Amino acid sequence: MAQDTFNISVNEAPVTREGAMQAFTALRAQAKANDVVDMSLKDINEEISLARRETEE
Repeated sequence: MAQDTFNISVNEAPVTREGAMQAFTALRAQAKANDVVDMSLKDINEEISLARRETEE
């Protein structure tokens, strides 16, 4: 059975507290823009399950 392969690119820059906070702030802004800031854990798990089923098809 052949296995799928994939490549992962890693940014070699060191992770800083400032950079992490900028990334976190950007993710929160994106969540707010997409109206997903108030998703429950159940909603999040349903979205993950749906995405996994779509990749299996």
